[in-house]
Amino acid sequence: MAINFPFKKPSSGISDMKGKPDPDYEFSKAVNLFISQRNKLGISLEDLSNKTKISRNVLIAIENGWKKYLPEKTYLASMLKRLEVELKLERGSLNNLLSQKTDLNKLSKFKFIKFINIDFLNSWVGSLLYLILMFSSILALNSQQKYLLKINSISTEPVLINDTCKINRNTIKCQN
Repeated sequence: MAINFPFKKPSSGISDMKGKPDPDYEFSKAVNLFISQRNKLGISLEDLSNKTKISRNVLIAIENGWKKYLPEKTYLASMLKRLEVELKLERGSLNNLLSQKTDLNKLSKFKFIKFINIDFLNSWVGSLLYLILMFSSILALNSQQKYLLKINSISTEPVLINDTCKINRNTIKCQN
């Protein structure tokens, strides 16, 4: 008896979702087409960047299949048209690179991986966390001050002890 795990990815290039091709497989086919055609024509990434006026970093991201470093679909679509002309490819042959965004089902609403990113505080989540941290610090200091007043502390300010001060059981006497 075979056991099917629902979380296991299909091993073939075709997914079981209504006969549609797997987007990751189609994306890698487009990446391989880009690499093979560029190598076939003997064009370096720098030459291709200069001819098409597309950033070398974007070309490197395409070649390595780094989906998260690709620009938004609007910009990428115009870039792919220029790449297809320069690499002498059929029109629309690199369009599978446009399906680089992850499905909404695969994304969680809040990822703790963002805490590792240095740009975390520039996001709305980081700002919210910062505000919560500051608010809780103010509340903690306020409660400490209330406690000191409740126990009839002499002062709510920190006590600085000099060499001329003597500490008795509940009082501090300093000589002037």
